[in-house]
Amino acid sequence: MFAAGAGGGAAAGGGGAAADGFDLRGPAPAKGQTFVSKSTLVVKDATVTLKVAGEALALKQTMTITSEEEEKFLAVDGRTVTKSRAKITTDTVKTEVEFKGQTETEEKAGDLAGEVIVSERTADGKWKHALVDTKATDGQKKELDKRLGPESDDDLFPEGKVKVGHAWDVDASKMRKFFGNSFTDVTGTVKQKFVRVEAVKGEACAVIETTGPITGKMKDDDGDLKFEMDLKATTWRSLKTGVDVKELIGGTIKMKGTQKIDDAPTAITLEGTLEGKGTTAVK
Repeated sequence: MFAAGAGGGAAAGGGGAAADGFDLRGPAPAKGQTFVSKSTLVVKDATVTLKVAGEALALKQTMTITSEEEEKFLAVDGRTVTKSRAKITTDTVKTEVEFKGQTETEEKAGDLAGEVIVSERTADGKWKHALVDTKATDGQKKELDKRLGPESDDDLFPEGKVKVGHAWDVDASKMRKFFGNSFTDVTGTVKQKFVRVEAVKGEACAVIETTGPITGKMKDDDGDLKFEMDLKATTWRSLKTGVDVKELIGGTIKMKGTQKIDDAPTAITLEGTLEGKGTTAVK
């Protein structure tokens, strides 16, 4: 979800007089640009049902995913970033589980936390990732294989200048900036609308609202979960730099699948609300 590691929404933007409208795609990315992206996503007060060995258990769960990355573009071809370097400053998942009146809390750092990663686009347009000065562990290799690269977000915005009030549809599979490296096979059509121009820390931003149903998979070492999401997001996109300087996410989510818990295959269903926020700043 507006996750670091997806280019930070930095490959677009641009201004334009209000009378003519605004170019929401804007200029191409440039070699040497560096961005710091921070995000927090909470699946809040989720109702979880576990079924194992014929027995069903019900519990409440809140999961908080926190990430921070600093990414620099090392090579650019037109509007496409072909090589980048990212430092994973923070990557944690905190889980709070309430069961039979007792609450347990677990916080776990991701396998790539603290690492520096060089990403390079291959001839077939895919990404190859490697750790800098470090040999990846098996767990890190799995995370690198799932990792996204800094893709252009041109497909999220109309071509040319548009005025406040303009609305359009977007293929959810193009919305890489909203989803972290653990989310794959994203499908659906969402609606976007340019609702107003608003200043954030003195910088004029296009405020864009995004709504719609999305489906996909959440990848996990213990087993994948299918998800259905009713997304409601608001993005403040700088009209000068094209950076999505602020994002807020809301909505609901449902997950279903089978995972291993204590080495036992366990059927899982989850229903909860989404709360998220993120920022990206030019360094």
